[in-house]
Amino acid sequence: MAGVMETEEQARNRFQSELEFVQCLANPNYLNFLAQRGYLREKPFVNYLKYLLYWKDPEYAKYLKYPQSLHMLELLQYEHFRKELVNAQCAKFIDEQQLLHWQHYSRKRTRLQQALAEQQQHSNATAK
Repeated sequence: MAGVMETEEQARNRFQSELEFVQCLANPNYLNFLAQRGYLREKPFVNYLKYLLYWKDPEYAKYLKYPQSLHMLELLQYEHFRKELVNAQCAKFIDEQQLLHWQHYSRKRTRLQQALAEQQQHSNATAK
């Protein structure tokens, strides 16, 4: 099959499948599921994870809704990390850390937006 070009539809389906799978990597419970079933020990699967690193390129990364999936993809390149994911407590810890990060980010973003709105109101008031 070497040298056979994929059709536009096949390329689109592969893109969508790989996008969905990379985004699933943001879910530590899914990673735990993969680890407990032995996928993360299989050489072909590990090679597939390495292949998926192209998603770190901004040309592809812009399509991701869950940017932490790229961090997980990077960590999955390390055997030690893959082995630790068998432990449900590891997945729980990662899940909690993601939640804490999201909460901190949300609060910080809200404060920045409020400061910007106040600055714009002040600018508008002095311009009159």
